[in-house]
Amino acid sequence: MKALEARAVRLLVSSLAASGLACKRGPPRAGARADAGTVVTVYVAPAPESADRLIDRLMAVAARHGWSLSVRTDSAARTEADLAIVDSAGTLVGRLRAGAAAASEARQLAEAVLP
Repeated sequence: MKALEARAVRLLVSSLAASGLACKRGPPRAGARADAGTVVTVYVAPAPESADRLIDRLMAVAARHGWSLSVRTDSAARTEADLAIVDSAGTLVGRLRAGAAAASEARQLAEAVLP
């Protein structure tokens, strides 16, 4: 009886070990982007009627690239954001923050969203 129980325990332990080894993270996909998962912070201060459309376009571009998007409208965010989109004489203008961690992603967002 003890041999049968020992065999069952060995089988259980070996199957748990095998499943644990099978769950390890594999190599990255061939199509995986190096910048996927980047968080881009955007400060938006246009007129309220155009803000929703602008944010929708920002979200679409960020989703296409696999970036996380943080859209802020508070005045403190203007100096902290990677990209500030403001209304300048009736035209939306994008301003990149110098030294931003996600500067290249913010530039791509601005080019894709702003006219």
